[in-house]
Amino acid sequence: MNRLEPLKFRPELREKIWGTKDPAPIFERQERRIGEAWCVHNGSTVASGPLEGRTVRSLVQEFGARLMGPSWSAAVKPPHASLAYQDIPRSEFPVLAKLLFAEDQLSVQTHPDNDMAQAAGNERGKTELWYVVASRPGGRLGLGLREPLDGEQLARAAESGAITDQLRWVPAVPGECVLVPAGTVHCAGSGVVLCEVQQNSDITYRLHDYGRPGLDGKPRELQIKNAVAATKAHARPVPALPQEIASGPCLVEHLGRCSSFVAELLSWEHPFVYSPDPRRCQLLACVRGAGTLNGMPFSAGDAFLIPAESSRFHVDGGEVQAVRAYLP
Repeated sequence: MNRLEPLKFRPELREKIWGTKDPAPIFERQERRIGEAWCVHNGSTVASGPLEGRTVRSLVQEFGARLMGPSWSAAVKPPHASLAYQDIPRSEFPVLAKLLFAEDQLSVQTHPDNDMAQAAGNERGKTELWYVVASRPGGRLGLGLREPLDGEQLARAAESGAITDQLRWVPAVPGECVLVPAGTVHCAGSGVVLCEVQQNSDITYRLHDYGRPGLDGKPRELQIKNAVAATKAHARPVPALPQEIASGPCLVEHLGRCSSFVAELLSWEHPFVYSPDPRRCQLLACVRGAGTLNGMPFSAGDAFLIPAESSRFHVDGGEVQAVRAYLP
């Protein structure tokens, strides 16, 4: 087929017990309690164009380096490649982007790092980044423990519910961002809307969930033993404002990076020409505004993959913000 051009995806809305029927400012009111909107992941399907209906996983398998960039090989993992390339099967997309709508507080949880996850037979752990899209007054984030606890102390605090008082709570300030490394005990408070970029993993170990039932009416499972083993007691990430990288028609700001992904914030008010990166695929998740990208209309919640081989294209819209993610 011809050169791969930008691929559009619509969000998949997922109900959660802590979600909301009013997922503003991204979506209109819903009948279900929406907690997550998955923007791009392995199972996402192309929304329009000649590849409409194809999943991300199938595109990675068929197009390989044309989509992902020259370091992506279906047969050989380059010895010089970053961990992001080395720990991902060639059939999978390496990162996942979603929106979180916390009407109620999320569980107190942690995620394993790559070593722990792989020892348990999984491909990788889960480091994530949060960009605060919106927050009601009093919205807050729990980021690490106020004081380090040993394994026995942490387990007791989880079982009694005292863990919520042991969290290091900070205000959720719209426009700030924070990288949450694997092993960090964390929690998103009520009234917070986040854009999350994470490793392609869904392993979560819950320490505490307030005794509430799941959508099926049954108590949600806790994984205290695994959570204690995964926890890095000194991890206390600090939110910060994005740092400007490039100005011009499109302002580019750095949100955070780890060995598995880089995240940036793009903001624009006027039309401009987007230049893809021939070294890698880029993911764009719109969190504000509306416009067109390569002739395709989009609004908040929509997302795009920009293939490595894509040619330059036009983008327009007013007061638009999008989170961009790619491999280091």
